[in-house]
Amino acid sequence: MPFLLLFAFTLISAFLLSKYLSKCRTKNLPRGSLGYPLSGETLSFLRAQRQDRGLQWLEERILKHGSVFKTSLMGSPTVVIIGQAGNKFMLSAEDDVFAAKQPVTTQAILVNESILGLTGSRYRLLKEAMITFLKPDSLQNYVKQMDELVKSLLLRETKETDTIKVVVFMKKLTFSMACNILFGIKDEYTTPALFEDFTLTSKAIWSLPINFPGIYWRGLRARSRIADRILSILRKKTEELSKGILSPTSDLIACMLALRDENQQPIGHHAIIDNCITLLIASHDTSTILLSLMIWKLSRDPEIYRN
Repeated sequence: MPFLLLFAFTLISAFLLSKYLSKCRTKNLPRGSLGYPLSGETLSFLRAQRQDRGLQWLEERILKHGSVFKTSLMGSPTVVIIGQAGNKFMLSAEDDVFAAKQPVTTQAILVNESILGLTGSRYRLLKEAMITFLKPDSLQNYVKQMDELVKSLLLRETKETDTIKVVVFMKKLTFSMACNILFGIKDEYTTPALFEDFTLTSKAIWSLPINFPGIYWRGLRARSRIADRILSILRKKTEELSKGILSPTSDLIACMLALRDENQQPIGHHAIIDNCITLLIASHDTSTILLSLMIWKLSRDPEIYRN
């Protein structure tokens, strides 16, 4: 009972303090609400996402506060900018006017050596390596391998059933494709284990940053397991590169291992791990949604559906 009273008192005090501070600091901030202490508007935002009402959640605040409004999501005060003028400002503003900053949860998952948080020569080095490997001229060499991977996964998923869930299948497909093509991970046991931890890690990004048993807590531990698995892969590939068994153009991990900065120093294993996780997260949902919508669109064509 004393603990509950202390907790209630702390929560109420934090709420009143946040209201007082928000009134003191709103001179240069847009309209909007930072919500409750600690959680902000995260819970209502996540609830809307689960109910497929994300757009409605956004439109309600646009109608109430305008195309520029403040809120608090995933433990971070946030300004939402909507519209053509806002997009132009974000894309054309200089670094000293507008700088990218990730939410607390994203920072914890991607850590500090991800390309999303880098600037200067380090950023250019990694960006050039990624673009070189991911450009169409390079990826066309993997078309046959991609085709075989799709067929293999389809046969495996339909082995005991004639019906599969498209979104679930596309999540597995895009993750397997990234592991196989981008990172050269072909072990049939490593990829499923990574996918299980990746799912937990992705959920942690869209949660409250409270390091207590729950979604965020499980996501941080899953992220550590992913890092450990990738680290062992890096050590093996480093040895293969030094012996000439592996080429720097074999996959993206080998490409990053061969990188050298202006002082001819390697970028380090931790930076490679951070960027591998970043690429997995950045490419996964976008590819899954696109492929799922393609199947949905094709299924609505009567002729294709019959055949």
